[in-house]
Amino acid sequence: MKYIRTERVDGRHEIFVFPKSVDHDVMMEGLSRLKDKTDGNWERIHRTAVTAGFVHSSGECYGKSYTLNIESSPKEDTALLKQQQEQS
Repeated sequence: MKYIRTERVDGRHEIFVFPKSVDHDVMMEGLSRLKDKTDGNWERIHRTAVTAGFVHSSGECYGKSYTLNIESSPKEDTALLKQQQEQS
């Protein structure tokens, strides 16, 4: 699997995991169109790609995105991914 960690305009970070068959830049384009209802009203939330790479089956993040030209941050990204999985 691949992933992108984004930062929202409110400073929150999110990790999105998706299949290897989808390029990072294509996924980021899709994320820019997502609407969010976290704060009560459906609205489009601006997200910026912060890190990107791959996810091992063990849940560890690694690598980089060549299409976005950004590196992963393995420790931080893995911790955020585990935190999001526990919250869902």
